[in-house]
Parts: sequence; C-alpha cells; structure tokens
Amino acid sequence: MKITLDIPQVELEKLIAPAIAEPRIALHDINWQQYQTFIDLFSGHQNLHLTYLKGALEIVTLSPEHEMLERMIARLIARLLYVYADVMNIDLFSCGSATCKSELTARGLEPDESFCIGQRQELPDLAIEITVTSGGIDKLEVY
Repeated sequence: MKITLDIPQVELEKLIAPAIAEPRIALHDINWQQYQTFIDLFSGHQNLHLTYLKGALEIVTLSPEHEMLERMIARLIARLLYVYADVMNIDLFSCGSATCKSELTARGLEPDESFCIGQRQELPDLAIEITVTSGGIDKLEVY
C-alpha cells in the first residue's frame, strides 16, 4: 500500500506560517485543582490545548490552519496504525484526543490521537502527537 501526502510546497507554507505565530499562555505555580478547573472551563473548545507539567500550565490557541494540518497528519498516522493492527491481529481501541492526566505524576495533556492496545484502560498505551511549532512545555517530558 502506498499513501502519498500530496500538498504543494506553497500550500504547505500557507498552512504552517499561521501556526508559527500561535499564541501561548504560560502559567506557573498552578496546583492540580486549578489545572482541573481549567480543563472544565475550556472543555469543548477544540482550538485550545492545555499541557500541564508539575505546576506549569501552557494554554495554546490553534488557528484553523494549524488544527487542520495536525488533524490531517494525525489521521494519516492513525489509519496506518489501524492497517498494521489489522494485519498483525492486534486489538486496538481508539481513545481519540481525550485528556490524559495523572495527579500522581502532576502531568496532563491532550494528544492528537491515542489508543489502548489489547483492552481499554484509564490511560492509553500509544499517543500520536503532531508538533508543528516548538517552544513551551516539552510534551515528550509530559508523556
């Protein structure tokens, strides 16, 4: 099977350019309860992503172009994963982009896609995180 992501360079630059200037709000000394309050406050707002790591909270607003680019790439990777799981006879359960959080480790984020392997669990076994811009909280450290 061959999958090609056919986006001309000019169009790709149009998608990525607005994403570079995405506003980020960094808050520090945020306790777990305050983080939970932010999650409740912003639930349902797809263009806002929250990342929490040991008292630091980053709120990122995504432009429609940024969101479209991330979703397109994440869905492509998810489709490849589904095909692989099917061929290898692996039970794969989608968890979507639900908030993954752990009070014990003081971490939380919203992956672009996530999956449980074998059976459903509280936290996914695998997450797809598309990063178009850099800066802010290191998401790999959160994972």
